Amino acid sequence: MNRAIFIDRDGTLIEERGFIKDPQQVELIPGAAEALRLISSMGFLRIVISNQSGVGRGYFDRDSVEAVNRRLRELLAEEGAGLDDILYCPHAPDEDCMCRKPRPGLLLEASLRHSIDLKRSYMIGDRDSDIGAIASVGGKGVLVLTGYGEETWRRWRWGHRPDFVARDVLEGVYWIMRREMKEGEILLDEELLKMLVCPKCKGELVVREGGLLCRGCRLLYPIEGGIPIMLPEEAKTIEEVSDG
Repeated sequence: MNRAIFIDRDGTLIEERGFIKDPQQVELIPGAAEALRLISSMGFLRIVISNQSGVGRGYFDRDSVEAVNRRLRELLAEEGAGLDDILYCPHAPDEDCMCRKPRPGLLLEASLRHSIDLKRSYMIGDRDSDIGAIASVGGKGVLVLTGYGEETWRRWRWGHRPDFVARDVLEGVYWIMRREMKEGEILLDEELLKMLVCPKCKGELVVREGGLLCRGCRLLYPIEGGIPIMLPEEAKTIEEVSDG
C-alpha cells in the first residue's frame, strides 16, 4: 500500500487569510514548495486535507474553493512542486458531517482513492483538528506554528497531542524524514540530499566535513549515523566549527 503525508491548506501551505475566496490572496508559506518536493523524493503521496466551512456558512461557493486550489497548484508548479490530490469538507460545523476534521472521513476517502496505509502515514497542520484526524486512524501528527499553530499550542488542553511541534511545514517534513531514516524506511542518497534546504533561511546546502553547510546563513547541520539533523538549534556556525 502507499503512504501519504497529508497537509492542511490554510496556515500550513499558504498564509492564513481567514475565509479565503480570492485566488489573488493565495501566498505560499516559505519552505512549502521545498517541503512538497522532499515529500515526493521520500516516496510519500502529497495530499491536502482541508476544512472549507465557508461554503456551508454561505460565504462563498465550491467554485471559489476550486479557484483557490488551482492557484495553489499554479504557485507550486512555478517552484517545481505539486500535489497528488486535494480533498476538502464544504460543510458548516453544525452539519455534523463525517468529513470535517477531526473526523476521519476525508482521510478514509483518500485511502480508498489511492490505496493508502493510514497507520503508516502522517498529517501536518496548524490546528488540533488536524492532529485529531490522523490520530483517529492510527497515524502520526505534526503541529506547525504557522497560521493558528501558536494559538493552538498555547491553548492545548485536550485530545491527542502532536507527535512533533515544528516551526513550519518544512521543519515538519524534516522531522518525518529523520524518523523514517531511524526506522530504516528511507536512506540518505544524492537525490534526497538535493532536496534539502536550510530550515532557517531556505538557502542552498552543500556537503562539508561534519555535515551540511548553508551557503546563506552559514549554519552547519550535523549528519549523525547517516541522518541529517535539520534543526537550527542543533546546527553550529562555521566559526564555531573552525574554533573547535
